[in-house]
Parts: sequence; structure tokens; C-alpha cells
Amino acid sequence: MRGVRRVRAFRHGVSLVAAVLVVAAATASSGAGAGGAGASSAARSDGLTRPLVGAYYYLWNPENLIAGGSLRSQLVPPQRPPFGLIDSNKTQTATRDIANAHKAGINFFAIDWWPYDPAFSGRNYLTADAAMKEFLAAPDLHEMKFAMFYETWNLGFDAGREQTPVSAQEELHFDSDMLALAKNYFSNPSYLHIEGRPVVYLYLTRTLTGDVAGMMQGARTYLKANGYADPFFVGDEVYWRVTPQIQAPNEPVFTGLPQLGRIDQFDAVTAYTLYYGDPQPANGPASDSTGYPGTTNIAADQRFLLTLYRNATNNKVPVLPVVQPGFNDRGFRLETNHPAQPRQWQAGDGPSSTLDQMLRCVAIPELDPALPIVMVTSWDDWNEDTGIEPIPGTPTTRDDSPSGTAYTQGYQYGGEGTSEVRTLASDVRLLDRAYARGEIGGAAPAPGLGCQEK
Repeated sequence: MRGVRRVRAFRHGVSLVAAVLVVAAATASSGAGAGGAGASSAARSDGLTRPLVGAYYYLWNPENLIAGGSLRSQLVPPQRPPFGLIDSNKTQTATRDIANAHKAGINFFAIDWWPYDPAFSGRNYLTADAAMKEFLAAPDLHEMKFAMFYETWNLGFDAGREQTPVSAQEELHFDSDMLALAKNYFSNPSYLHIEGRPVVYLYLTRTLTGDVAGMMQGARTYLKANGYADPFFVGDEVYWRVTPQIQAPNEPVFTGLPQLGRIDQFDAVTAYTLYYGDPQPANGPASDSTGYPGTTNIAADQRFLLTLYRNATNNKVPVLPVVQPGFNDRGFRLETNHPAQPRQWQAGDGPSSTLDQMLRCVAIPELDPALPIVMVTSWDDWNEDTGIEPIPGTPTTRDDSPSGTAYTQGYQYGGEGTSEVRTLASDVRLLDRAYARGEIGGAAPAPGLGCQEK
């Protein structure tokens, strides 16, 4: 299935997907936002008064859960999200998700969209467009903005070297897909625009090698020639280790340095996730993903990385922080033995405390004044258990493995209910107040005592 292949291509290491974002934008009805060079003045001229909140949104359910599996299916008792609740091919699913997201203070979804790839028998752009029709038919869509989240790596990902080489064929494919998105979605009244430009999120751009500038500039020129506005591209560039844009055969596969040649091609950059569960500590802070987050240096390390990327471009390209409620892909790919990142910040804390602390300790202090956007991963990705949509369940630490904890690693799952929705709504209000007072980014107060790790 489409999602299975994608998630198997390292939804966390070579990235992960499904997230919630916070975008500084105009009123909820306009969906306009700040962006790019001169974003602060643009924000004022566009009448931006507060951040917006959005969420990465997936159109692959229930097929992806059937084919890929999830932690929730392995719990005792089993708690796989009911298919009738999450069916992406039903308008009522979108209607309910929009209503719940509205309660959480979320104003737009970044909707996952896959390039056509005949090399595997997964859901391609045709089925993605079919599910989009159901989403767009939701009667409450006027309460929500949306942007497209493009699976760039599916143009031709080389898993051995974690790279997506740019070739003439890939450039033509990308041009064609951008034109399709423009024709089908950019003119929708609910489509998210920044400075009058349609927003497109690009997944795993940090694996692109070769003539990335030619690919991006070519797409901009192609759309303009066809009568469409220049998209506001947000690249997935920020991570502990990325693929060098120019990758020599005998050189290291990864680098910890921001790739400015790629970054300069985007209007803003972000991370899909900063979870790092690989065992090689030389490539990233592996200890941050082991144990309860509040016992690690995760918040300080993530703030450092975001600052590193911001300084690399002298603040010319906005850097958008990302938070998530936790991470657990053990029900999907147990063989990789990625450590679970629990939803509890400390032992005994509530089921949304990790999301709460990351918003307070990372998102607000690192909010980029040029483009105050925070991404939170995710609304409905249950393969990696980053979803925050309300689903039924019962709290448990047990699973159906022989040890009883191979999937949960002894952490509690189930029974979160509306906890994340309520927590996000509360923290968005806090974010709004900080934004109104100018207490964001470098002007933010020092993180409180609860943000001081070990």
C-alpha cells in the first residue's frame, strides 16, 4: 500500500509523516499568512493578528492500518482505531475531523499527496484525488484552510544512500504534479495562501541531490507560464543528519550541516519530525528518544538545532519548529527496534503532557518572528502513533507480545480521548498571548523550570 511503502522508507530517520502545525496567519476566515523575505512587513500588510494552527492530514485510512499495522492493534485489549471512524473515503470523516480540529484551535490541514509511481502497487495520485473529493465535500470546510503536502521522495528515492536524485525526468514529473495541484486545488476558497501565494509543503527535501535549484525554479517558471501564482514552498530540511546535496561516491552518506544550496530554494523550512531513534549517536541525539522525554535533553537539543538552521541562513529563510505527542512505530516495524517516545513527559504525567511540554518548551521559545509557524506531528498517523485525533480506548501498558511489553515498552497507551485536543487548544491560547506580547523567538522569556531537563 502507498502508506506502507512510504513509512517503511523511514518515516522518522529519513523522516516520518503526519503532523500538526501552527502558522502565523491572518484571521481564520482569510487564511493569509506571513512569509519569505520581508515576512514581518507582509504580516502587517496582510492584517495578520495571531498564529494559525494546522495539522498534517492523511488520506490513507483504513487501508494503511490494514496493510501496515499499528501499536494500537497490539494493545491488550486491542484498540485499533475503528475503521468507520477514520475512513478517508467518507465525507463524514472529514466533517468530524474538521469539527474536532476546530475545537483544538487548528485552522488548516496540510494534506498528504503522493506522486504517481508505477513501480509499486500502492495508492497513487488518482486515489489521493478521489479521497480529496470527499474531504472537499465536507459541509464545514469553510471553517478550515488546507494546503497540499507533497511526497517529494516518491519521485525516486534511493534507500541505500537515503537520497532522491534530481534528473530531467524527475523535474518534468515534479512540474506536472505541481500543475495538477494548481488546477485542482489552488483556487479553492479554503486553500491556504501566504502573501497571496498557494502554500505547498514538500516532504523529505533533505534527501534531494543534484540540481535542486533547477527543479524548484523550473516548477515556479512552469506554473507562471500556465497562469498560476508562484507557490510558497516549505521544505522538509531540518534534521540531525541530512543528505549532502552534492554526494560523492566515497563521501559520507550523511552530514550534520545545513545544506544552504537546497535551503535557499524554499520560502521556509521545517522538520517533519525531530524524533531520532537510530542507534548511531554520532548522527543525532539518540538518548533523547530513550526514556521519558522529561528525563532527557530533548527540548534543549531541539532548540539548539532550530537555532543552528536559522543562523545558517542569517535568518533569511524562516525556520518552523515542530512538536509531536510522542512516537511509537513498534507495531508497524518492530524489527527496527526504534525506542518508543511516550506521550507522558514524566512517569505519572497525563497522556498529553509530552505534547504540552514541547509546545511550551520548544515551539513558543523558537517561534520564528518572520513566519511564526509551528508544526505538530500529527492528526491521524497511527502507524507511528503520532495522531492526536480523538479515538476510543482503555489505558494499558500491556500488549500481545510474549513479554507483554515488546510494543509498549512499558509505557501507557489508550484512553487519551480528547486530551490532546484540549491540551492543544489551551497551548494555542498561550501561543496567541505570547505572540501578541512579542514574547516569541529571541524575545521569549527563558523556558520555565518544567523545561529544564536532567
